[in-house]
Amino acid sequence: MSEPKTEKKNEEKKVESEQMYLEMCDQLKKKYDEVEYIKAKLTMQNTDLKKEILTAYGLSRILDNLINNCFDVDMEVVCLSESLRGHLSNVIDDII
Repeated sequence: MSEPKTEKKNEEKKVESEQMYLEMCDQLKKKYDEVEYIKAKLTMQNTDLKKEILTAYGLSRILDNLINNCFDVDMEVVCLSESLRGHLSNVIDDII
């Protein structure tokens, strides 16, 4: 008589374990999807920032060339332009 009850309890435990396993799998899937979304978003932001840095570097090169072709530019402006170009060049070398 006790065998059917024991067998029934074992079956119930098995069903509970399977349900817990499925719930854990669902939680893991949700967490994985969340991490993948964040990763994709960060990758896009990283690419956009690289494009912005390259654009700024290009504009600083153009500015530097324009300043070199002018005769009456303040020395402070020349120094700032060269510093900006040098800094952006270092950033590009380090990051991109």
